[in-house]
Amino acid sequence: MNRTKVSYALFCLSVLLSCNSTVNTQNEAIPVIDLASEIGKGRVVNLSEVASDIRYVQLETSDSSLIGMYPRVFYENERIYVNSMKVVKVFDKNGKFLFKFDRRGRGAQEYQSGNIRAMSKTGDIIVQSNAAAQSDNLLFYDREGNFIKKAIIPYQKYTFQDRTIEINNNLFVTSASPKYKDSVQLCAIVYDSLFNIKKEIPMPYISENAMESGGEMIFISSDSPTPSTNRMFSLNFPALYRYEDNVRLVTSKNDTIFSIDSKMNYSPAFSINLGKFKNESPDKDDISVLEGDYITLNRSYYIESQRSLILNFYMRNFAHEPYERTVVNRLGTKVQKYSDCYALFDKKSGEVTPLNQPVKSKLGFRDDLMDGPVFLPTHISGDFYASALFSAAEIIEHAETNNVKGELKNMISNLKDSDNPVVAIVKMK
Repeated sequence: MNRTKVSYALFCLSVLLSCNSTVNTQNEAIPVIDLASEIGKGRVVNLSEVASDIRYVQLETSDSSLIGMYPRVFYENERIYVNSMKVVKVFDKNGKFLFKFDRRGRGAQEYQSGNIRAMSKTGDIIVQSNAAAQSDNLLFYDREGNFIKKAIIPYQKYTFQDRTIEINNNLFVTSASPKYKDSVQLCAIVYDSLFNIKKEIPMPYISENAMESGGEMIFISSDSPTPSTNRMFSLNFPALYRYEDNVRLVTSKNDTIFSIDSKMNYSPAFSINLGKFKNESPDKDDISVLEGDYITLNRSYYIESQRSLILNFYMRNFAHEPYERTVVNRLGTKVQKYSDCYALFDKKSGEVTPLNQPVKSKLGFRDDLMDGPVFLPTHISGDFYASALFSAAEIIEHAETNNVKGELKNMISNLKDSDNPVVAIVKMK
């Protein structure tokens, strides 16, 4: 906890030095995710420990509903959205195909590419896409895919900007990263519904050592036009995740997860204790996501329910269950090695549990509710339904060697390898 207090004190100092906006913080103790004490431990965790039930939904298969390559699922407002190659197929909660959402184009109500998601309380669709003149567009569509409006997110002069998500209909948060080492150090910008700046969020303390490893490479500013005078440092965007009426800010470079609420209060939500496994290595030449003498948080994965928090860590040299998977892409087939691990944090008890693999090379929770395949949520809805996607072939193969039950058992008899994927929907505690 001492390290957390030091980091937080330095963070507060950075607020005073680098940003004019004020930061409201809470006085109560910050929950500590004490991963350091659990390194080398772990156990297989049953799904029933974190969830009250699970449903397996077979998505309707037809020429118009067929899912393409590299699908991602998100479940919101009793609808299933499957995004594949920038085309979203929308299904009802029972798997009936409703419509295809694809508004790519150059028109006023269209986008050429972008990040697509559904709003948690309405099921409306939002697309964030690049626009001209250093700005992004946010295009709003209703839950049937009809265009509502377009908003422009302006870029700030000395700041790179990335994903934007809503706290509510009147407040939006954009993740940010400073362009230059001597410019204002921001990690997020809060906008109102007209995208006027309401608050600028300062970058939390990050050591020089951490800045120099991985992430995005950006130039230090210099008044000299000579390119050789420029040096580089790295500082990546925080990832943004909604939790109730808050937005969580997650970065791998800092030991604290921060939060912005609907009143624009900005405060620490969780502290991660990595102890002696923290990034303090001066030599970066032999560091990768597979090997190295420290552990870091993967900012690209974050699942939070009312009771639990699920995080992913790059364990490197400290992985107690390294694994391999066969990866198929356009270049062929190869065996890929991994050293990451998921960890469960019980927000009520404070217990941290590294998740051991229920099946070799399959990470997640053992489904003791229907004896289905290993479940790892990839998305959680605003009302805490977590979802994951399985190919029909995966379900069939699993059922051949496991005594599945319930609706999953009934589904197997009519399932074919060529059918659309099956979605597992779990009510998280």
